[in-house]
Amino acid sequence: MSNSTQPGTWTAVNLDDEAEIDEFTRQWIASCRPQVEEDLRRLRELGVVDDRGNRISTAVPADMKDPGMDFGG
Repeated sequence: MSNSTQPGTWTAVNLDDEAEIDEFTRQWIASCRPQVEEDLRRLRELGVVDDRGNRISTAVPADMKDPGMDFGG
């Protein structure tokens, strides 16, 4: 895998080289960062999360409650 600023493909990574795996992972995460930041900005704008990224409310609105559904809570 080259040390370019753009992440390569997983198939180009030497899986026997831990440093190469780490570099691929770093580049992959960096390439996703702008979209994650935009999604978080939008969730803040909608009032879903606070400035630290924590959910503001875990309550389900009454009109969305279905007694037959289990939301894992």
